[in-house]
Amino acid sequence: MNDLPGSAESSLEDKRPNAKRAIITAVIGLIIMVAVFAFLLPQFANYGQAFAQLERLNWWWLLALLASSLLNIFIYPFTVMAALPYVRYRQAFVQRQAGFLISNILPGGGAFAVGTQYTILARYGVNRGAAAAAVSADAVWTYLMTLGTPAIAVILIVLEGRSTAGFLTVAVLGFLAVVFSVIALTVALRSEEGAARIGGLLQRPADRVFRLIRKSPPDVVKIAINFYGNAHDLVTQRWRQLTVTNIAAQLTPFVVLVVTLLALGAFPQKITIVEIFAAYSIAILLVSFPITPGGLGTVDAALVALLVAFGVDNATAVAADLVWRLVWFLPQLLVGAGSLAWFSFQRRRSRHSAGD
Repeated sequence: MNDLPGSAESSLEDKRPNAKRAIITAVIGLIIMVAVFAFLLPQFANYGQAFAQLERLNWWWLLALLASSLLNIFIYPFTVMAALPYVRYRQAFVQRQAGFLISNILPGGGAFAVGTQYTILARYGVNRGAAAAAVSADAVWTYLMTLGTPAIAVILIVLEGRSTAGFLTVAVLGFLAVVFSVIALTVALRSEEGAARIGGLLQRPADRVFRLIRKSPPDVVKIAINFYGNAHDLVTQRWRQLTVTNIAAQLTPFVVLVVTLLALGAFPQKITIVEIFAAYSIAILLVSFPITPGGLGTVDAALVALLVAFGVDNATAVAADLVWRLVWFLPQLLVGAGSLAWFSFQRRRSRHSAGD
């Protein structure tokens, strides 16, 4: 889950780490995580009740959870291969998993992840323009699906005849944002003039937002033109592959959640597949707001509250969230750490060989 870099190339060149801001953000994120896991979630059910649910899982459910975790890890790199078909799976695996690690362990780590992804792709022979196109396209697709899935979920709930109270505002805002984004993306990719026009429309609100936070606003027109130059050919030629692989990558954590609730006996007895999708898609929106690394705490609180609202008992909802994090999030972080370590080792060895 990457932050949208606007223009990946310009982000890498223009952004510089701000140590003070990073420390403040990390402290705030840590406080929020502690507050959620130490004080908020126990209000739903104490961890003893949740772990009691986990102890009753049979071995075949543990195998099913392991399989869903491996599926999530396996699917993720295909988004790189959709954008860069000449990149081998092993190379895409290293790039994607290392990017996941960095973007999810650092508050606002998307910019750092972009730099790492460039470095890895360059090491594997991908030129800078192609890398910029791939990273930008992936970020745009992720953004569109993150905003669009809550709207789809609410529509499905309406079709089921259920109330959408409490979710309709989120869905409508997400739907409107997706519609505007698709229109803007289409215009920006048609021509450089269209990209400049979209950048000009976005510059004024960007100026206001950055003025409020007392930062220099980016040159949105330049970002839009760079995006056109980087991504035009890729998006127009490979949008189908990008769509299919990004949908798969975004939905495999949902599959892990479904298997978790199935193993705990909550699905389909207490909650429907549509309700699980709604809880997942609305909760995962919070990952787009990098308050805590990987949405730890914020996403968990929202997911537990939504599962309970849809009829899952408190202890099972907390247990499902804990298992979901342990089966989806933690293994991918560990794989990302291994991928980054492997890449660093390979790069050092190549430099040593070149020195000889």
